[in-house]
Amino acid sequence: MIAKGFPEDSKIMYVANIFKFKHLKTWNLELCATSAGQDQILHTRLSNLPALAKRRVINPSDGQSRKGGYPFNLSDISTFNWQVGTDSEGGGNTFVFDYIRSNDSMVTVHIPQIEFARILFFHNAYLARNCIDQGLLSREFWIQDIQDDSVLVNVLPISSLPIKSFENEGQRRLLAWILIDKNARFSYESIAENFIEEVQETEDKKTWHFRFSPPRLDNISLETRGWMDKNTGNYYVHEILGISNISSALPKTVRFYSEKFKTGIKGSATGSGAKSVISANSNTIDDQQDADIDTKLKKLDIPTTSFSFANAIETRKVVKKRVPSSNGLESKEYEDLVELDLSADEATIDGTACQADFTGLDDESEVLELYMQRFEAFKLLIKKLSEQHGIEYHEELHFLPAIGRSRLHRTIDGNKRSLLEVRIETDISQFVVLEVDTTDNSKPISTLIVKINNIDYWNDHIDELLSIVVKSSLRWPKASYLKKFGDVHTMNHPQDMLELTENSDNFIRWQKRLTKVLGLAD
Repeated sequence: MIAKGFPEDSKIMYVANIFKFKHLKTWNLELCATSAGQDQILHTRLSNLPALAKRRVINPSDGQSRKGGYPFNLSDISTFNWQVGTDSEGGGNTFVFDYIRSNDSMVTVHIPQIEFARILFFHNAYLARNCIDQGLLSREFWIQDIQDDSVLVNVLPISSLPIKSFENEGQRRLLAWILIDKNARFSYESIAENFIEEVQETEDKKTWHFRFSPPRLDNISLETRGWMDKNTGNYYVHEILGISNISSALPKTVRFYSEKFKTGIKGSATGSGAKSVISANSNTIDDQQDADIDTKLKKLDIPTTSFSFANAIETRKVVKKRVPSSNGLESKEYEDLVELDLSADEATIDGTACQADFTGLDDESEVLELYMQRFEAFKLLIKKLSEQHGIEYHEELHFLPAIGRSRLHRTIDGNKRSLLEVRIETDISQFVVLEVDTTDNSKPISTLIVKINNIDYWNDHIDELLSIVVKSSLRWPKASYLKKFGDVHTMNHPQDMLELTENSDNFIRWQKRLTKVLGLAD
């Protein structure tokens, strides 16, 4: 993290109080940082919390982010029996619990409460900045239950969450958890409730020691770094690098709607023309400036933290579409959205810095099944082919890579765009059959079938082929490129593919075409 006002190689020793000077509107974090052997009490905005943890280095001289401390993984732990303690370094609140290691020895674990809240909730500036705003979620989001185990989250016009955040499926899934899961929401909102009850005031300043109620989580695992005191059997967590196996009470699908989501509008590759004032290093956080609401959101890279649910859910952006009803009036329906188009604090009208947010969230939830559902008709085709002709096949799912400024590696609902590879072995040949996810009707692309000469050569070049598909705007590479793998065929999809059944005429004709290409026809 690069930040103005901090000396070079400032190592964070602890994160202390949240405070605000009464004549200012911005809430800040008090930090103790050491540089060149000297400790200093410094401060930065609360919205920068996603980037802050004990022993991280601000303004590293070599430009490399570093994670200090003893690595220690905590497996199958539960939060129900955690006690409250005090941080021996900064005086903040901690969670304390006993942990039995694999060798049956016991260690007492101390986690700063603000660090545990960071790994749970503070993966963007919005959730960090507004954590002490009581009633925020109810004011800015309206949740509706709809049919088929699905929930619609209405992002209200008053919401200050940048629309760009909804393009990231990990951020959408995190927000859905906080909004809809009662356990998670109670925990997040306990931050503001404790703040209102406990904030202390002096003549010119308001101060609060961060405290919250953790959600009830069972059998979670934490990847941490910290200090192990072998003499006393205590382990003091500096930073949590990852949390996994988070249980959730969420519907199968969560849809997000905002009137700011626009159909048929592509994002511009150029800036908006705002008069931004940024340093020579455009990734520098400047707490002395406000963000300009007219600038596009800039993402700041910080050390990655992993976050994964026990069961993944599907999230989508949707837009309202007006359609004629039987009585001649218009009714509203919801459909998948067509894609839209540096200060981490909330943007203001008269701000001078570029808006920024952090890219430290790595959502590792198991989502393979969700993406496989997008190929249901194609998978049924392969299954029927296998049953009728007794052939062996293997499925492998790939995700298209991000290339330059292209957005085609994601579907219009903001999820990763996937490619299903099916390897088929007949008595005399081996084929690969490739199908790209175009359920968003982004661009039609036929099924690619290659009779493989050398499977090892194919394996060495599959990543290159995926990149070419994106660079070519969702088109297959040229025939001259593909011929080096073997004989090449393409096959168009039948009409109304999403509505096909195995007994429909279109499906049967589709199956016959593939049977012929594979040389299985009688």
